Amino acid sequence: MADRTSHQGVTAPGYTAAEQNIDNTTEDISHKARGHKANLSNPNTSEESKEKSRQALKELGGEDAFYGKQGKGE
Repeated sequence: MADRTSHQGVTAPGYTAAEQNIDNTTEDISHKARGHKANLSNPNTSEESKEKSRQALKELGGEDAFYGKQGKGE
């Protein structure tokens, strides 16, 4: 049986794009953004880690990455 584990940048032969992209729903992106935002406000986090979180938030779409900011669930 094929391994269905999805890792960023890795594709699994025999699976559709939707199956491989299962963790990129609006809610999943919002959860990732919340984690990075929490990292930015953590006083125990290094500047290098905070910079990586700033970049990740930018790549996720900035403030628009948060589920509630898209007019859903309000």
